Amino acid sequence: MPSSSSRRRVRDVAAVTDVPFVLRGRVLDDYCVEHTLGNLQFRMPDASDHLDEIVLHSRTGMEDLHEITIHDIVEFLGDLGSRLHLATNEHLQHAFDLSVLASNLSEKVLRSIYEDRLATFFRSDQILAAVERRLGLGAIEGWQEERTADGRDIRVRAFGARITHVVAGNSPGVSAQTIVRNAVTRGDAIIKTPSNDPFTAIAILRTMVDLDAGHPVTRHISAVHWRGGDATVERVLYSAPHIDKIVAWGGVAGIKHVAQFVGPGVELISLDPKLSISILGPTTLTEPDVAAEAAQRLAMDVGLMNQEGCVNARVAYVDIEGVPDADNAVRTFAHEVFDRIQCLPEEFSTPAPRLPAGLRDEIDVAVLTDIPEVVGGGTIAGGVLITWDGRPVDFTAHLYARYLNLVPVRGFDQVLDGISSVNQTCGVYPSWLREKLRDRLALAGVQRIVTLGGAAANGNNQAIPQDGVEVLRRMCRWIVDEGDPPNRSMALE
Repeated sequence: MPSSSSRRRVRDVAAVTDVPFVLRGRVLDDYCVEHTLGNLQFRMPDASDHLDEIVLHSRTGMEDLHEITIHDIVEFLGDLGSRLHLATNEHLQHAFDLSVLASNLSEKVLRSIYEDRLATFFRSDQILAAVERRLGLGAIEGWQEERTADGRDIRVRAFGARITHVVAGNSPGVSAQTIVRNAVTRGDAIIKTPSNDPFTAIAILRTMVDLDAGHPVTRHISAVHWRGGDATVERVLYSAPHIDKIVAWGGVAGIKHVAQFVGPGVELISLDPKLSISILGPTTLTEPDVAAEAAQRLAMDVGLMNQEGCVNARVAYVDIEGVPDADNAVRTFAHEVFDRIQCLPEEFSTPAPRLPAGLRDEIDVAVLTDIPEVVGGGTIAGGVLITWDGRPVDFTAHLYARYLNLVPVRGFDQVLDGISSVNQTCGVYPSWLREKLRDRLALAGVQRIVTLGGAAANGNNQAIPQDGVEVLRRMCRWIVDEGDPPNRSMALE
């Protein structure tokens, strides 16, 4: 989100809002640093004043987390989730009011997330399913016995790690997901709240403090904020011996900045920027019923949360091989997609509060030159940009606010050649085409393949890999207890 974030000692505090830190079950309110986010000014504590309290100096300090069961942890998270409803939670109300002023998401979309969706991340059945599938209860609950091929008995257990989480702010759900992941892996977490949403994680952790400030999960998670690049803070919170891992979401510049701290003792789990696409077969344009369903599905994948997520479709390739009057068919389909986007439920998608400056400039040029051809665009309502040369626009990474690039192609060989690990989700229609292309898509670099419309159903994805990574497994430290192999002689040869 294009925004400015500044950090300075406060001189005049009358016009700013106070936002605390939450540190290991305590709410810190020594407000002394002012930050600016768009037109919003808010005060927070200074992270550099609390570095010794923020870090866990020894991993043995996590013993309390490993003495309770995973079911105890999941029950606690479920209780927390039952309190995460906007109507009754004053911390969420405060975070929501501030986010409305700062977020690229519209008020109605934000409200639906705060009212209903945040709590779904804490559903006990979904959390247990994620633990069982991605970690295995045996290894997360205790020492899991195994026998090696040469007959040795070993025991493996997943232990928590000290992790700094650099989270994304494009959706409040990222903070909720991070909190759950940390709890079930029994980690000690420092959450660096993002510049475009420094409020959600703090609101959830304040609710956790109200629930039980002394619970091991509460005592092993903090949410703090500092301006990226603050050397005083980052040489402690990104470096050994204070932490074991960094989980970083964000843009290219942010990931590169964090990566410079990686070295012996510090592992980076990078959830870097992704661009999702769609692939539509030729029947999309030749059969009216198919076209109508495809347009609705594509509109959902574009419009979800105003296209702020990596899962959102930004480029859609449609096969025109054998399609009569293909140009007219493509234009008709583009108008249908645009119309369907406008009819999405308001809690799901709305016209954007504002267009990012770079995108606005590109759209203005396209409207004047008709390159790319603009369908329904030029406003905050979104639009479909048609490129007739078989290539996406060169500003695909800046397609937000419900703008889709529709690219007619003849077959998908050239499309597959252009796919890379930058492409996260690929929605394919019809479903038989997904099964035909999925191996080639996976080899090309796509990390998630769904039937068109499935990106919008992404929801709470904790039980599946993300960006080609088993995040929960990598967040753990996998420790082996190994005895002597059978019939081993200790005599020196």
